[in-house]
Amino acid sequence: MKTILTTYTLLFFCLSVVAQGIPPRVEANLDDVYAQYNLSGEDVLIVILDRGIDYRHPDFLDSNGNTRLAYIYDMIDPTGANDPNNPYGIGTIFDRNAIDIALDNNDPPLSTDRYGHGTATSGIAAGNGSGTTGLEFQGVAPNATLISIKITHDPFPAFGSEPGQAGFFNPAYLPVAMQFAEDKIAELGLPAVTLMNIGSIGGPTDGTSLIARAIDDFVSNGNTFVCGVGDDGGNDNHASGTVAQNQTIEVDVMKGEAGFLRFDLWYSEDDRFTVSVERPNGNVSGPFIAPAGPNGSNDQNLGDIQIYHRGANTEFYEATSNRRELMIDFTGTTGTYKVILEGAQINSGEFHAVLNPSTYYNNNRFTSFVSPGYSINDYASANLVITPGDYVVQNDWVDINGIPRDITGQGETGELWIGSSSSPTQDGRLGIDFVASGEVCHAAYADNTYYESFTFNVLQNSNGLYGIQNAVSAAAPLSTGVIALMLEADPSLTPAEIKSILQQSARQDSFTGSVPNHTWGYGKLDALAAIERILGIGQNEFKNFAVVPNPTPGFFKVHLDNSYAEVSVVVRNILGQIINSEVFRNTNELSMEIVGDSGIYLAEVITSEGSNSTVKIIKQ
Repeated sequence: MKTILTTYTLLFFCLSVVAQGIPPRVEANLDDVYAQYNLSGEDVLIVILDRGIDYRHPDFLDSNGNTRLAYIYDMIDPTGANDPNNPYGIGTIFDRNAIDIALDNNDPPLSTDRYGHGTATSGIAAGNGSGTTGLEFQGVAPNATLISIKITHDPFPAFGSEPGQAGFFNPAYLPVAMQFAEDKIAELGLPAVTLMNIGSIGGPTDGTSLIARAIDDFVSNGNTFVCGVGDDGGNDNHASGTVAQNQTIEVDVMKGEAGFLRFDLWYSEDDRFTVSVERPNGNVSGPFIAPAGPNGSNDQNLGDIQIYHRGANTEFYEATSNRRELMIDFTGTTGTYKVILEGAQINSGEFHAVLNPSTYYNNNRFTSFVSPGYSINDYASANLVITPGDYVVQNDWVDINGIPRDITGQGETGELWIGSSSSPTQDGRLGIDFVASGEVCHAAYADNTYYESFTFNVLQNSNGLYGIQNAVSAAAPLSTGVIALMLEADPSLTPAEIKSILQQSARQDSFTGSVPNHTWGYGKLDALAAIERILGIGQNEFKNFAVVPNPTPGFFKVHLDNSYAEVSVVVRNILGQIINSEVFRNTNELSMEIVGDSGIYLAEVITSEGSNSTVKIIKQ
């Protein structure tokens, strides 16, 4: 277990302004963690699957100017695909030595994050804040070692003198990325947490897709994995119902935005739905019969509408739940489309359908068969993944030009962020573990990126190196950083133990209501409670147990629920050194003295019957 110190001055990303809400570090009780325990992510590895990283940013350099990155795996750069040191046949791998050489020579960047999302993610989880002198923008685990895996590109238009960028994502890369992560975790020999900060609504969302199964395999091999629930809350983007034999129903889809809209419906392989589509002008295409069997398909190219009707063995996600997929891509005019389903052969008749994009800020939505929830992404439906959502703790900031800015209409302090996806999974599991304070976080901004082009998001006193990050994309890396601190406190923690500790230590309040539930999971992330649960502090097996006085000038008494034949009391300082130990017999009141400096001490009480408890004592 990690050695703990009495003082620790490093602070999470502090605010330089008086805000409407509470800084995320305070809300998550990270300040208390830093004040009481020597935890910074040292000797812990954080692996991030995202849009890459600006490795030249000061946040990712140590005090000697060397990189904090053990590896960058740019899966989109094909130049190193055939390198003898790249057994994956995809992308280009840069090790620490290559990165340091590029830094020393001021070479053109080996790999970039032109959008900015991956750099911001990495900064929240593990930035060291050295882009400013006050360390006010420091991340959660500032001394962690990093690996960046560039798995995707977001599209954006040209800005300033910078060219635009086309989007890129190939889900087949994800299992390769996880294999690379697993290989490097083993090579480096450090306790590790992996974050995949991508994902949106669609797919079977029942834990059986190829990617969800790959995530579970990764975790089953002892690797902790985090994926946020997604940013698809706040709109009517889920429809469900039941179609009876020979019944015809109409699922109404409001296409309120120009461009692309995807409808993704899943139903049992034992059923057969005949499909027609009615356009806003009343023109109907169909009916189209269902595929005959699990290996069949019935696809239709209708110009402005593409229909992909697939059996359980030919659907796009390679799921194992024996369900059919009806995917429809709309690219035509705006208006209301009707997806007409007829029950040609029915055993169950149940269906779930989702829309993408259909978020709180657009007008694509269902207008019939609407049912709340079920908006988490397919990756977050894996059985063993750790899945945070997002809530609001602060919604204003001052930008680099000294102009106050804020976000309105997305939730007030303490409330769930409007866009945080909600569960359950399509197979009925909870699907969300807890929520973290992602509204809004301070994060590293990469130079000459799309993020940085929005100067109203660049923060005052940041030297242009930090800006805001929000949504589940901020809550997930914050949670990942907390897990890194947990692994520093106890490197032996298993993924299942970490997941359980985060659930059981989450905080309930008037906003969360009774937990667990489908929007808040088990409640709000509490880093201090998680760390102290690991250390055994506050876990009490006695019905009535008290230490008085606490704080104490030196002497204290332990009151137990009963008289025990033998009770051992061991007092340790925060370095873990035993400073006093005594054995008491046939008593329920113990008197002891703390001899030492003022600070925090841990008293462990163990009875001959096996009951035990550890309590934190403050000596004045």
